[in-house]
Amino acid sequence: MEETVYQPAVSPVAPPEPVSPTPSVSPHDKLTHFKPKTTPKLLYLVGGVAIILLTLAIAISFFGKSKTNTKTSTSSGTSSTDIETTGFITYTNIPNFFTLAIPPKWKIVETSPDQTDTIIIETDNQALATIRSFKAAGNTVDDYLASIQDGRTTSKTSPVKIGAYDGIERTESWAKIGLQPIVTYVQIQDKMYLFTLLPSDGKNAISSESLIRDYRNMLSTFTLTSTSALGKDWKEYVTSKVDGLTFPSFSFTHPQSWAVTEKSENKNLIISIYRNNYEIKVTQAEVGGAVCLFKDSPDFQGSSGDLRSKEFTEFTTKKGSILRRYFNQNEGDKSTIFFCQKEAITPYFATPTQLGGIAYYVPAKYDLNIVKEMDEIVKTFTTSEASSSALPQ
Repeated sequence: MEETVYQPAVSPVAPPEPVSPTPSVSPHDKLTHFKPKTTPKLLYLVGGVAIILLTLAIAISFFGKSKTNTKTSTSSGTSSTDIETTGFITYTNIPNFFTLAIPPKWKIVETSPDQTDTIIIETDNQALATIRSFKAAGNTVDDYLASIQDGRTTSKTSPVKIGAYDGIERTESWAKIGLQPIVTYVQIQDKMYLFTLLPSDGKNAISSESLIRDYRNMLSTFTLTSTSALGKDWKEYVTSKVDGLTFPSFSFTHPQSWAVTEKSENKNLIISIYRNNYEIKVTQAEVGGAVCLFKDSPDFQGSSGDLRSKEFTEFTTKKGSILRRYFNQNEGDKSTIFFCQKEAITPYFATPTQLGGIAYYVPAKYDLNIVKEMDEIVKTFTTSEASSSALPQ
């Protein structure tokens, strides 16, 4: 694939059960799963009308012809077996952290030297493809769609994959200007990517199946060039300290596209950090601890959970705590991922962690890239109290 770079000048094992002289509460799945409140729908400063008029003006400047009454005819989606990118040319957009490949007969039209405006792609058919990327003002694509108040309607909505990311494709009708484009939306951390297949050359709808297929194949090649540059506008959150709990309060930072809720009841504290169907949950409750026995753990006598058949991912937080996360099990349309922390003075890992039970709740078919984003948030968990105070010894 030729590359052009544009640069500005195992089966699940049950988690270890805590040991407690009182009725036990698991730091993970023995507490009722807290469902975060729906985030208020936000209005965006950059409205859909302005975007439509800008794109229309661009289309007219290229193809300045009158519209006809062509009706929309689209396919139901592109399966993995339909993807064909032989000969596609790689396009890299450094300021907006992405790369994708375009069909060999399509042509990138530069709209500004720094690539921050709409990227226009001339196709080999009666349409233009455009790419916009901008800072998202809400937590989800649904927030963005709810904010659009320009009179557009949609005749079809489908979940799609944009590279490895979950997105939404819509066949829209822009009544004010008489166009029926295909628009695809995906939000990654605090960045919104918006792709449009816009009819041109006097057409008001997309009628070519091969054109739609090339458009979807192009989106299948989308990847991020860097995730470290995303979510720079991170916010800090400091949790409460619950009287009677040995767990400390702690702080962390998170991208603004992730929401945080905190719930205290029955002397328990639940912190939820979530976006769409992905959630990090920290549960602080008076429970006993257990050692997590992984395949590299020494023999142990005492309360423990056998995780030796589990694969794990290990990472170190910014304050030096060593954590291991492991896949627990599927629960319907959800999967759970649990955590154990390295003890300060023994070779063992244990649960709960110093800060409480840490768990991920993710879709059954989860996006590993988003799980890695969650890891980056957990890496910022910080407390000034003794690092082994809440760990079993």
